[in-house]
Amino acid sequence: MFKTTLQKLLKDSYYAKHVPAFIQIPALGAIEEETTKSIQEATLDDLAFAAQALDKEQSALYKRLAAVRELYSEARAKGALGAENIVDALSRKGGAQ
Repeated sequence: MFKTTLQKLLKDSYYAKHVPAFIQIPALGAIEEETTKSIQEATLDDLAFAAQALDKEQSALYKRLAAVRELYSEARAKGALGAENIVDALSRKGGAQ
């Protein structure tokens, strides 16, 4: 199997298998479009901007996860069962309000 120079350099790193082949660099300043760049060609600034964009995605994903968990917990607190519709479950009186 062909290994890139970066893969060889990272061979002992725990994160090596998670390093993407390409990164997405968000639109910034005068650059109006997102850029895709090979990880092999990326600069440190490219990595920093890509990491910032991934942080935003992670934050949005975590917020959605927290909202879904909250809906689930509220419905269970009202005595809902697994096959019950979420709207019906949250419309119940009783339990946590």
